[in-house]
Amino acid sequence: MNTITSQLTIVFDPPFYKAIFERRTKDSYEVAQVVLGSSEPKTPLITDLVINKWSRIQFFEATSDTKSKLAATTKVNPKRLQRLARKDMTTGTSSKAQVALKKAFEKSKQTQKHSSVLKKAVVQEQEYRLRKSKRIEKHKGH
Repeated sequence: MNTITSQLTIVFDPPFYKAIFERRTKDSYEVAQVVLGSSEPKTPLITDLVINKWSRIQFFEATSDTKSKLAATTKVNPKRLQRLARKDMTTGTSSKAQVALKKAFEKSKQTQKHSSVLKKAVVQEQEYRLRKSKRIEKHKGH
């Protein structure tokens, strides 16, 4: 049986609030980011995002997660959970999620750049062929 563990973290990354979704399975770790806006997100906005717009969230594959701080299956003292939550809030989001999002952003930027270079080359080739054909038509004579 394959278990999926999900985590939602809301972060204020000036000037916007962002929702960072982390999804772990036995052999993969995926992360997604959604910008919520400049004002503090309310509970109805977050529930709408999770319930109605979950299918449109685009997750990016990251390096495999070997072990988290605490295993999700073990029981954890509530005081320890409070301490861990406080520590996570002071340090911001998990650096692993930020690194994964940054890599996904860089990868998408590279693919966009590559496709725009190819598109530009195709347009230049078409323009060249058009100029060449006009020149040939012009010099054919009567």
